[in-house]
Amino acid sequence: MKEELKDLVVKLDALNKSVEILIKLTALSIGKDSYFRHKERKDEKIEALNGLDLPDHILALIVGSSPESVRSLRSQMKGKHTRLKEKPTMESASPK
Repeated sequence: MKEELKDLVVKLDALNKSVEILIKLTALSIGKDSYFRHKERKDEKIEALNGLDLPDHILALIVGSSPESVRSLRSQMKGKHTRLKEKPTMESASPK
């Protein structure tokens, strides 16, 4: 019985993730024009959609790219964001 319950929980988690993706895609289809306003390049579109936390293969379908390209760009964006956080500012570098 325990194993069946564990299997059911795993299946429900997967179903929940799928439903979340469908909700996000529905919202995106409604507001697609605002997401992509003034964004012509694929990397700009991916950056605009990155906050939705969609899987790479879904973003690739939306912007007309490959999942590998999306994964690579997201990794670069994450690294850039981390470096910007670590960069000292003039204010924090000056003695008080």
